[in-house]
Amino acid sequence: MRRLALAVLLAGLISAEARADEPVVTANGLRFQSGGPLTVDGGLVLDLPTALGPGLSSGFGLGVTWGRLFAAEARASWSTATESSIPWTVTQSDLRLRVGGVLQRTLGRARVGLRLGIGPTIVHETRLRNGSTLQTSAFATLPAGELEAVVAVHLFGPWLVTLSGGPSAAFDDPGFRGGWVSLIGAGWQP
Repeated sequence: MRRLALAVLLAGLISAEARADEPVVTANGLRFQSGGPLTVDGGLVLDLPTALGPGLSSGFGLGVTWGRLFAAEARASWSTATESSIPWTVTQSDLRLRVGGVLQRTLGRARVGLRLGIGPTIVHETRLRNGSTLQTSAFATLPAGELEAVVAVHLFGPWLVTLSGGPSAAFDDPGFRGGWVSLIGAGWQP
């Protein structure tokens, strides 16, 4: 009888160790996994237009990150803004293409980091004379970059909610143009 009780006790200890390897269960019952080095994210982009005056440009962005503490990444975003005056309506679209790196750390469910990206910003501007069919259109490619703080929080399984934002800079003929860029969206980390 003692041997049977000892066998049941040992079986309970062995199964308890195996359960310790399973993902953590949160208070609301949703499981999450910390994932590997690949992260794919995308979402709503809000930023200052590269060439227009004060205003808000909105669009979408996508990114791929690979690495643990220091990660390499590639990002692309498109946003547009329209401003009007009595004689003109101006629409500007910005296509930002970036490569760079992220210095990041995992803290519980969250991954926090600092991202630096450089690359071209392709600007397309259309000017329409109000009350007329006169219209002009132009493209420009500007060297640019951003420095952003990044927070990604695991919700459940491999899914994340991501937030990022920080200052941006573009270099044009008259000189330096400062601004900011931000993204709120979802991510996937298998």
